[in-house]
Amino acid sequence: MNDSTATASGFDAIVVGNGSLGTSLAVELAGRGASVALIGRRARPFAASSAAGAMLGCFGEVTTGLLNNAHGAAKFELDLRAKDVWPEWLETISDGAADPRDILTAKGTTVILNTVGTGAIDSDNYEAIRATLDKHAEPYETVDPEDIGWLDPDPNSRPLKALHIPGEHAVDSGRLLRRLEATAVRRGVQLFDAQAASVVHEGGRARGVVLDDGRTLTADKVVLASGVGAQGLVDSVPGLGDRIPRLVAGYGVSATVSTQDGTAPESVIRTPNRAFACGLHIVPRGMARVYVGATNIINPRPLADPVMRDLLFLLECSHRQIRRNLWSSSVAGVQVGNRPVSLDGFPLLGETPLSGLWMMTGTYRDGLFLSPLLAQEFARRLHGETPELDLEIFTPERRPLEGVSRESAIDTTVEHMLATGYEHHWHVPTDWQEYLGADLKPLYTDWADRIDTDFTPPPELIASSRLHPKMVEWMRTYYANCRAKWGAPVRDDAPSVRTKVEWAREVLTTAQVWTPKQDAVALAAHVLATGPDAIDLDAELTAEQSDAYQALVSRRADRVPLEYLTGRAKIFDLELEVNEDVFIPRVHSEAMVSDALAAAGGERPRIVDLCTGSGAIALALGARRPGAVVTGVDLSAAAVACARGNARRLAGQVPAAVDFVRGDAADPALLAELDGTVDLVTANPPYVPDRLVIPAEWAVHQPAEAIYAGWDGLDVLRSVVTAAARLLKSGGVLAVEHYDAVVDEVVDIVTAAGFEAVVSHTDHDGFPRYVVARRAGR
Repeated sequence: MNDSTATASGFDAIVVGNGSLGTSLAVELAGRGASVALIGRRARPFAASSAAGAMLGCFGEVTTGLLNNAHGAAKFELDLRAKDVWPEWLETISDGAADPRDILTAKGTTVILNTVGTGAIDSDNYEAIRATLDKHAEPYETVDPEDIGWLDPDPNSRPLKALHIPGEHAVDSGRLLRRLEATAVRRGVQLFDAQAASVVHEGGRARGVVLDDGRTLTADKVVLASGVGAQGLVDSVPGLGDRIPRLVAGYGVSATVSTQDGTAPESVIRTPNRAFACGLHIVPRGMARVYVGATNIINPRPLADPVMRDLLFLLECSHRQIRRNLWSSSVAGVQVGNRPVSLDGFPLLGETPLSGLWMMTGTYRDGLFLSPLLAQEFARRLHGETPELDLEIFTPERRPLEGVSRESAIDTTVEHMLATGYEHHWHVPTDWQEYLGADLKPLYTDWADRIDTDFTPPPELIASSRLHPKMVEWMRTYYANCRAKWGAPVRDDAPSVRTKVEWAREVLTTAQVWTPKQDAVALAAHVLATGPDAIDLDAELTAEQSDAYQALVSRRADRVPLEYLTGRAKIFDLELEVNEDVFIPRVHSEAMVSDALAAAGGERPRIVDLCTGSGAIALALGARRPGAVVTGVDLSAAAVACARGNARRLAGQVPAAVDFVRGDAADPALLAELDGTVDLVTANPPYVPDRLVIPAEWAVHQPAEAIYAGWDGLDVLRSVVTAAARLLKSGGVLAVEHYDAVVDEVVDIVTAAGFEAVVSHTDHDGFPRYVVARRAGR
């Protein structure tokens, strides 16, 4: 860039857009001695900057989706750089005429996790904020929501957790823009209260712009920093925008409120980002004034007036989620802004294919925050200096930046659409939630396929494009142009374990599986033939492994027990094979085994395990008492076969003599040859009452004869106790598991059968689970 004096219509640089980005760039360029024209309506219609909350922070904006892909991580790196620029930037634009701190309106940011949204978005994003703060050693403190001054939400929206980030402040966006403009004027920037209508170009170069009043301004460098308004100027150059992701409007409403009690918070109070939008945020704006923001609705073109639906929603959220007496406060002003949203969801930063024409957009969350950093970088580049930032990934003409897989984008779309309903306090039957999600997924999958079979829009555009046919047309044209030049996107045929596990976690959460994350990891470890603790989440899955994993996750979502899918179950350190013919052994039995052996004593006890199933308890007894002789009994031939197979496999870990026979605990002749000689009888019999409704993992997928036991759940237990009384010697020990709600009845049955020292024991969850008793003298 030269230092020549501008002619009446000629400048070194033309900056189109007088929002925070454009005006900041004009200030930087003029500070380097350039003659600059800054174009934009004084009233800034449609602009995002004048309606912004102007929060100066990046950590509070973190989401799981942002950091789960390389493009989002690259944008966050820009945010990290930007936060360090602001203190000096405020000094620069104050230029000694004012205290640079007087433009700050908040002392830090407090992030609350409340009970309004969904765990898969709000809780995960809250934890992502915390983890990112820790990763970058950014100071913060965990606070008790009860101790947050000014916070007084409706009890139905009370916060669960909160953290305070002292380094993330806010500025008054209106005062910021006035100060930027004043600095620009002091530095000689010429302001044009007009709109740029078209780009002048010749010989493959930009030469200037034509204003809507007919005047032409010339310059060799033209920067489009007018947000979504830049799209019209790109369109004015035939073919220029063919492979530049089109800008659409992230229309949003914010409000300025005069508080009823004359108070305002000291810090920003906000939720994590949710439902395709910024989180709800309250920003102090001076005495008795607060800013309430902000909605985000994707539209093909900017809107100038607030939509009633959005304004009502915003105000409703503010008094319910933050402070109840906002309900009685005065709405002093309503602002409408239009954030630029590209068709791939990422900013446009750099020179276009038309030499000398540059684009500088933020995104729908951080344009104002990035403005000083990007202004300084663009000034360096336009002035011919060495760049300091790597912006190559965001160059305007590009393939669509797809941060996540197609399936993940669709899952996110469904998740956020449902979350929007919860924030609106919708009332649907509780058990409808999983059905709504299941119905929405094929709908959005089909919609994404109809837009393009190769390229996938970001989730917010998948959702909004269903309402806007023009947006679909734009996406199809852009994708077709990109395909013609660069070919179809190369799909990753070897997804990472991490990607598939996260997908599985979401699927299993929707299916209401109790431990979705643990099960997702366990199934991945099974497919990879390794242990859950040894799994490499960054490893790649082959196509065969991926298909096998998806099939297993689908069956687990149908509530098939994890142990049937892996074919393995553990008790103590014994890994047993299990199948759908046997009841799955549970950790609850470990305490009973230990207590039973302690009560029985002796180094060479004779033991009978009734209702043995997979042989788990019998083999655990034999492993812990090497001198024992153990007989396991089960009514099911398939169960006996399974138990014998486990005995063969575990022979090296079970030194005791253990065998298995088929038999019925109710048969008075069962093991008659052992009558009065047995030291210990154990049993985990079927004990669920027939009328009891239990989860599908048991009710549907495990053998009914191993689960249910009559009206009260005690039919088989009565037979077990009778058999034990016959088999045990005087002083012999009985240990039997039971349904926790009938512990008193179990104690009565055992006592009536001739047992003494009858003691009920709780399991590791604190529920009555088994009884240990001693056979009275015969």
